[in-house]
Amino acid sequence: MEDTELREKVAHLEEREKSNTHRIDNLEEKVEDIHELASSTKLLASEVKAMREDVSDMNSRLKTLEEKPLREYEDTKKQVKSHVISYITNIILAIAVARIRNIKIFVKKKGEVRT
Repeated sequence: MEDTELREKVAHLEEREKSNTHRIDNLEEKVEDIHELASSTKLLASEVKAMREDVSDMNSRLKTLEEKPLREYEDTKKQVKSHVISYITNIILAIAVARIRNIKIFVKKKGEVRT
């Protein structure tokens, strides 16, 4: 091989080395970006897990809050029914007592009963 051929090959190899070095540098940057993305994804996953637990806790507390008015409504309904039944029962008893009092019984000295 002649000196010029060797110089051309060396120059070609040097250019190829520069090109490969540039490509490796780009790949290293991309690998670093991918590593950062993986770390961010891992952090995001743990945050989502914590958020899911918080939402689950809020759901259970919301369910309790939603059930409370329903329980109070049911209790109030029972009390109203009880009061209405007591009121009607009292009216019926008052009418019965009034009728009994209106029956006048006179007892004579000899034990006869007159109405």
